[in-house]
Amino acid sequence: MGRKNIFQIMESMRDLSKEITRLESMLNDKKGVRLYDSSYPLWDMEVSKYMKIEEFVDEYAFKTWKARRTCVNLEDLLNTLGINDMFSEDDFCEENVLIYLEYVANVLWLAKKVKTTKKYTIQLSDVFNAVEENLVTVLDWLNYEMKLYEKKEQVLVVRKNASATSVAEIVEDNLAYQIVKYNHHSLKGDIESKKVILLALGSELEPKRKDINEINKKLADDIFFMLNNLNLRHNNRSKSDKNYKEAVAKMRKPALEDWYDELYQMMLLAFLELDNKERNERVAELKAKING
Repeated sequence: MGRKNIFQIMESMRDLSKEITRLESMLNDKKGVRLYDSSYPLWDMEVSKYMKIEEFVDEYAFKTWKARRTCVNLEDLLNTLGINDMFSEDDFCEENVLIYLEYVANVLWLAKKVKTTKKYTIQLSDVFNAVEENLVTVLDWLNYEMKLYEKKEQVLVVRKNASATSVAEIVEDNLAYQIVKYNHHSLKGDIESKKVILLALGSELEPKRKDINEINKKLADDIFFMLNNLNLRHNNRSKSDKNYKEAVAKMRKPALEDWYDELYQMMLLAFLELDNKERNERVAELKAKING
């Protein structure tokens, strides 16, 4: 069986097509952006009007956007990118998902740029906030994030951790999800959840310890030392436990979390080193065949 890429793995765990539909629906919500006459009280709804997010961007931001190239409006951009036709059953792939999410990211950024018009003051609605939150969540699932390049007036969607993505594509699905999940913003400060993931990674690497040792002895020694001495596999913080380590017991949680994050990166490197060993063996076989 061929390797699954990160999008295939996440699609099996989350319904990406449903999330795309949800984003489209909210972009087309009639109350995406509120425009109100600031000479009247904010609560006076009679002097307000609402617009869809894309409709608002078309009217007040698109024409002056540096990155629009020759497109005349968002509909033109959608057609140019092929977004209107890209989510058929046979066309739901990594490239299309990223193109669409990057499109949404730029639309939201353009909308946020507009603070006032000649007549109205702008207020982004709860619908707008929900689109932004959902976009960040979907990108988190896929281990991607938004990067703004202000001079170019472009928001790019980029990988958050290339190593995590690479490893997620070479391990079993459940472990792949854990690897990606470790980078989720909701785990910041959640030592116990990170601990569960590190233990799962350690269990996967343990049978391969000899191979890792042959490739990179120091890396192997450091990984398993940390697993055994950072309150992961053993209770290193309780004086009554035979595995008590005073330095670890005195370590504050943020410091311990930093070491967990370092261990996570080292374990990713170990998986990549193992994968590269197999690659080197295949290359050696190829060279032998070519050289006769």
